[in-house]
Amino acid sequence: MIDDKRLYPRVECKGDASVRMVPSASRCPATIVNLSEGGCLLVLKEPGCLSQDTTVELTFTINNHLFRIPGQVKAKRSDTAIGFQFRFLSDRLRRQLEALLEQLIEGRPAKGSRRILKEQRRSPRLGCIGPAAVQIGPGEDPCPAVIVDLSAGGCLMELRRPQRLSQEMVVELTFDVNHLPFRVRGQVRAIQSDTRIGFQFHLLRERVRMQIEDLMKELTENILKRQASRKRIGPGSNGPEGMKSPPATSHPRLARFRRVSVYLRSLVRLVSS
Repeated sequence: MIDDKRLYPRVECKGDASVRMVPSASRCPATIVNLSEGGCLLVLKEPGCLSQDTTVELTFTINNHLFRIPGQVKAKRSDTAIGFQFRFLSDRLRRQLEALLEQLIEGRPAKGSRRILKEQRRSPRLGCIGPAAVQIGPGEDPCPAVIVDLSAGGCLMELRRPQRLSQEMVVELTFDVNHLPFRVRGQVRAIQSDTRIGFQFHLLRERVRMQIEDLMKELTENILKRQASRKRIGPGSNGPEGMKSPPATSHPRLARFRRVSVYLRSLVRLVSS
């Protein structure tokens, strides 16, 4: 398993967003680009003075659903691309996020949505993470990168350093997800920042296309299994059928003390009888 693999796989999406630093009243406009039960990635309209672990208020709208959630800065990929972890989610809000994620994974519009959003992709993208590289031309050194989401038709990569990439340029992409290596041609489709680039796969061979589709199925199944497992277990438990987790005071020494106490009480009753 990849060391930095997320606990909550993220699903790509798009919607208006804003960030408010607590207790300030001013908001920084942004765009939400992916979402999970545990957090999201926003691209700010302009660089903000956000440091690691800064607490903020996040507001975003996806498929006509408005969310306002406390968040904490967890990953700064650039001056404008910031990853946030959700904080203090209520059960109701968590259920709403789960329902929205299921809709995004299945590629269908949310209930009550009057139209399919223009930015919704033909091939829904799933959050993933793995080593990658972009080679602009033959003989040139590949630029190291990280793949952050994947679909049957393309992917999104975060480059380690800016490259001279322009719209429609065709490059060679290599990436590894779930220990499966791929080498494909890609065409630049979305330049979100100097280092954050969206690619459309170009002239895929049938065998490679089937391998990517199989990987997408595996990623989808893993996301749905995790969601089903959390629903079955429920909050505050770590076993099947909602079995309660041990209390916070459980400690190896305390557990031994309790066992010895029970044994001594049993011995006293036996002697007394």
